Amino acid sequence: MKLHVVALSLLLACVVAGCAPIVPQRTKPGGSARWAESIALDRALTWSKDARLCRILGTGIGNEGWLPDRGGAWLLHFWSAGKPRVLQVEVDSDGGTQIRELDDAAARSRDLPEGWSDSPSVWAATQRHLAQEPLNTFDAVFAYDAEPERYGDRAVWRIRFWQAGNTYETHVVGADGEWLTSY
Repeated sequence: MKLHVVALSLLLACVVAGCAPIVPQRTKPGGSARWAESIALDRALTWSKDARLCRILGTGIGNEGWLPDRGGAWLLHFWSAGKPRVLQVEVDSDGGTQIRELDDAAARSRDLPEGWSDSPSVWAATQRHLAQEPLNTFDAVFAYDAEPERYGDRAVWRIRFWQAGNTYETHVVGADGEWLTSY
């Protein structure tokens, strides 16, 4: 009987460990795209009560989909039917924000899907498809116009990884976290 309890305990521990959340390699709280959205949304709703998220850009993002402790930023774009311009809210690794309005007609009227997968899950979807371990994430975009030639009617993540030898490897992942292609 005792052996069964030990075996069951080990099996349960393995299942729990396999389902463990993806944690950032940083000492500060937050840092994912959803974290940045939660910060940016307050600024966007102050700008317009009907602000809608339409694009996310990431610069200096770590290889796990999190902002590093220093540097990097998420740039979130919001549109509003009552505003002629798009609002960009930049969220840095400390949670600080800067805003500015942009002329960006392509982003208007294209809300990102509400149930989009957060950046750590999206980056994790690329891992088994990488040709080599990247040095860093060069840039990333999540939008309907991220890959217009291949996925013009879908909101997708396009992630460009910087690799040794001064080359890029680009991966495309769906809004639901499904890996689609690389080139």
